[in-house]
Amino acid sequence: MRKAIGIILICAALILPFVFFDVLPAIGDPASAPNSHVSDYYIEHTESIANSPNMVTAVIVDFRAFDTLLETTVMFLAGVCVMIILAGVFKTDKRIIEPRSKKMKKHKKGEPVFRGINKDVTITVLQPIILVYAIYVLFHGEVSLGGGFQAGALIGTVLLLDAMAIPDKRNFPDITKGTSAMVAGIGTFIYALAGILTLVGGGFFLEYEKFPWSVAAAEQHSIGILMVEIGVTLGVAGTIVTIMNAILEKVKFDK
Repeated sequence: MRKAIGIILICAALILPFVFFDVLPAIGDPASAPNSHVSDYYIEHTESIANSPNMVTAVIVDFRAFDTLLETTVMFLAGVCVMIILAGVFKTDKRIIEPRSKKMKKHKKGEPVFRGINKDVTITVLQPIILVYAIYVLFHGEVSLGGGFQAGALIGTVLLLDAMAIPDKRNFPDITKGTSAMVAGIGTFIYALAGILTLVGGGFFLEYEKFPWSVAAAEQHSIGILMVEIGVTLGVAGTIVTIMNAILEKVKFDK
């Protein structure tokens, strides 16, 4: 704990000079790079360069793809850290949440308190709808709202509902935390693989126009964006399930 606090204090000490000594540009400064030329460049060239009418998607996974790769990596590492930290905590049978109200009838330890067919049926109906929507926002994120982060969160939510709401009658196969962590890692690797392929093609890292296959430059960007979105989707979904499994190994919830 002391080491963690020390690391936090060191990081804060490194950041504070940028906040108090005007190292960073002032908010709203018309002479700053974003306000003077960067934003204008994105607005004017997004569709022609990135082959995407969605400027947000183009900025996040095309113009700033390397930054987003680091964000995806941090998210994956966060899930692994949660799994490692909780590995040494108390076992499940020591944290069973009992009904708080004395008016409730007595239940056996670990037995669901709130249980009904309506909840089970509702969740079973909602899960495929959420999955279809997740696939939609994944493949439609290039041209409209959505993308890999949203799709991964939706898929993770479906599996979370399956494990926490109807654990004794799941609609999907049980995924261990090791498997989910591996899926998150594969997602991050797919993202990095897009950059590796551009290096193989003789370009810079994540310079989509340099993919080693012969298609139009605009299509190269579409392929790169799709690879990145798929990688992010797997990374987000895998991380959510990893954290969920690490917690469920230690806690039983009343339903």
